[in-house]
Amino acid sequence: MSVNKEDILILFNGPHLAYSPTTIQLYDELSKKYTVTIIAQNPDNYNGQKLNNRNVLYHRYYHVKSRYFYLLLFKLLVLFNKEAKYFKQNGLDYKDYFFRFAFIKKQLRRKAYRRIIAIDIKNLFYCSLLKLRVDFLSLELCEHEELLPLADTGIIDCVIIQSPERYHYLFKDHRFTTFYVQNSPNYREFKIGNNRKGLVYAGGAYNVLGFYNCLNYIKKYPDEKLTVQGAVLSEDKKRIHTEYASLLAEDRLVINNVYLDNDDVVEYISKFEIGFCFYNFDEPSIQRNYFNYVSAPSGKMFKYLAAGVPVVASNILGFRFVEEFQCGILIDGLAEDDIRKAISVIRGNYAFYVENAIRAARHYSFDKALLPYLDYIEQPLPA
Repeated sequence: MSVNKEDILILFNGPHLAYSPTTIQLYDELSKKYTVTIIAQNPDNYNGQKLNNRNVLYHRYYHVKSRYFYLLLFKLLVLFNKEAKYFKQNGLDYKDYFFRFAFIKKQLRRKAYRRIIAIDIKNLFYCSLLKLRVDFLSLELCEHEELLPLADTGIIDCVIIQSPERYHYLFKDHRFTTFYVQNSPNYREFKIGNNRKGLVYAGGAYNVLGFYNCLNYIKKYPDEKLTVQGAVLSEDKKRIHTEYASLLAEDRLVINNVYLDNDDVVEYISKFEIGFCFYNFDEPSIQRNYFNYVSAPSGKMFKYLAAGVPVVASNILGFRFVEEFQCGILIDGLAEDDIRKAISVIRGNYAFYVENAIRAARHYSFDKALLPYLDYIEQPLPA
């Protein structure tokens, strides 16, 4: 099968493609020259939001009625199929085999690609089994890291990752051609209004991301108002309407359920005064991906900055640049009084923090950071 020099395949992991700004922007930048396809999990069990106006092939996991058939078939395949046996030996089940791995394999039989971009470790593992050369893009650092020693890293042509610390966590002293690209939007100049009001929480409304700490803050301080722009799953909606119903009734908590495309989010955020970007390290589940969170390249952080919105954020390794650029205040813990003090500092010298937020956004602009990678893939393919 001949390789189409203009085709690129991106393998995404998980049902949240519509909320992965790095993947969306990578697609958009590559699409200026190449024909790009993304393979991703259908978001049925997430919140149903698909990625609009992009070429995405969605795969679904099993339907209830058919799962027993596939389970039985997998048990039979394990007896003689090396790939199925390897899946079972390493903790991957029939759903991974039939509804993800086989889906990718089928697509690759139909078409050969100039480059394949494998996002995160599970996709690297799949491509290793298929003996495909890949560009490896790391987003969720610790997810499925038990599969990394099983993957042949010799298939990696280059690595796209957010920081040297995160690179070293995965690859130690092994040297790959590496491109450091933050989870940031393309910076665009726009006029900032003079009547900004209220606080904003962008991104997934999860306890591990300090969402309920933000709600507790405005519950304690009745002069504050918070707008939420992002994915709120059904369980969290129930909790909000049970425990924080008074905030909704008083219009001090506003949840915007309208999905905004990547570029539109920044414009929307620009209407607000200060953004929140937290990690709740009291949440037990955070320990499973501890270093991923501590070194986190949070997409919402960079959207705030691109909108010229100063931030109050957790004092972690991944946010040290906030102090460097003086574009917000970092706090230890998530106590309501500490959040209040940080907000007061920003409001006391607001224009200074806005200017520095814009300066940071220019520095980390995605399109500028991605240019070396785009130049790299322009080089002739090996014979």
